[in-house]
Amino acid sequence: MNAVKQAPRGGDRLIRASMTVVVLAVAAVAAWVSYWHAVAVIEKYGAEDEVSAHLVPATVDGMIYASSMVLLWCARYRLAVPALARWALALGVAATLAANILHGIERGPLAAALAAWPAIALVISYELIMWVVRSGRELADRTHDSGQPERALAEPAPQSVAPEPEPTASQAGQDAPASEVREDGDRRAQVAALLARDPNMTGTALARALGVHESTGRKYRREALNGHSRST
Repeated sequence: MNAVKQAPRGGDRLIRASMTVVVLAVAAVAAWVSYWHAVAVIEKYGAEDEVSAHLVPATVDGMIYASSMVLLWCARYRLAVPALARWALALGVAATLAANILHGIERGPLAAALAAWPAIALVISYELIMWVVRSGRELADRTHDSGQPERALAEPAPQSVAPEPEPTASQAGQDAPASEVREDGDRRAQVAALLARDPNMTGTALARALGVHESTGRKYRREALNGHSRST
């Protein structure tokens, strides 16, 4: 059983590692080619000196790297991507493409397309690895949701203070406001309707649909699945 469970994990690691190596190799080639293409274009079209011609392309590559890392961070932790990061990445890619096209346009459209290809390959490879990161988070959530419910560890009460007696079920029902009971029932009906529409919906996706915290969404999903298994 352990060997069966560990095989997919090893395969996942191999896929991610190989894809990361390929993307890094493409990025290195694209950065090297694009850098020297940009240096040649800046020297030809108005660089003040040789130092400026070598430093300006580095600012473009640095902006692309910084914005890419922000997008990767947001994909790993399911954060909203800042608009500035998207605009910076788009602007950096556009500047790189323009420099590569200008470098090859004098020799014809085919030369311009060949000069621009490394930057295009980098963007496509980067988007593919972003998809792998996002889908990996989704699969991790599904695996977490399909497991056993987590058990909270009760903290021992201080010895100097006697623990208060817990209210009985009847007392708790009497103390709970009627509005909270109705709200809880409505929320459970919403959970049941969402899971009926998409049985594979994860707790994270359920939390986003309901506008609650991820842990609350996972709790609702577990309760709904446990209730369904008891009824069947």
